[in-house]
Amino acid sequence: MSARPRKKITIYLEDDLARALDVDARLRGLPVTRAAADAMRRIYLDEKDAAVADTVKMRLDRVEKREVVRAREIAIIKETVLLFIRVWLEHNPAPEEETLAATHALAERRFQSFLELLAESLQPGRTLFAAAPRGRQSDRSNGADAELDAHA
Repeated sequence: MSARPRKKITIYLEDDLARALDVDARLRGLPVTRAAADAMRRIYLDEKDAAVADTVKMRLDRVEKREVVRAREIAIIKETVLLFIRVWLEHNPAPEEETLAATHALAERRFQSFLELLAESLQPGRTLFAAAPRGRQSDRSNGADAELDAHA
């Protein structure tokens, strides 16, 4: 195996760059001159390869397209939640003054239950919709009717 012809040069490096080069050489078990030569080869020769550049561009384009799709999905989710809140507030009357304390206590309990369900759904492999109730429930598990009737 023949060695490539070499040209001796002297370069002056900033302290932080010299330390980084020393660390790289130690980690790779190489002399500092070899680590410097490898780094410059990667920068000046290897990255000039058109195929590598095209591959990188293709991958970046794919990532960008996925990012655009995700941004659109997030915007749709945000608008859906805001629309739901607006419709909810427009079509649900404020609680009566007599049942206000019970309503607040019930709302706090229901909100805590929601947060617990949300925390469970954020676990890997879980979804919120799998455990969410479907349609109207004839017997409410949170005791909403009984508690409001008791304070009325």
